[in-house]
Amino acid sequence: MCVLNSDQLEPGMILAGPILMKNGMVLFGKGTELTEAYIERIRSMTLKGISIVERAPLYESREQLLEKLEARFRPVGQQPYMKMLKRLVEERILECDEQEKKEDSRGKSE
Repeated sequence: MCVLNSDQLEPGMILAGPILMKNGMVLFGKGTELTEAYIERIRSMTLKGISIVERAPLYESREQLLEKLEARFRPVGQQPYMKMLKRLVEERILECDEQEKKEDSRGKSE
């Protein structure tokens, strides 16, 4: 974990704790991945000392995603609806991976 000023924030960083508005309402919760829009909002509040846990991974391989999926569904994998949900998520991971490969190959051929 590190503490940064708002001008040091970058998209993909993850908050170690919540960011509160002046009235105490949570603006961004712990674990929020920062985007450009979130960073601009934080900068407009002139906050100092924002705690960051880590950078979010830019990409996880198909194998990594499928391993995580398997681990998440292991405890409930025999329940019919959970089996169906797992299958749908797995299909989506594979579809996205294939689409990304097609886009990569089109980009290389141009």
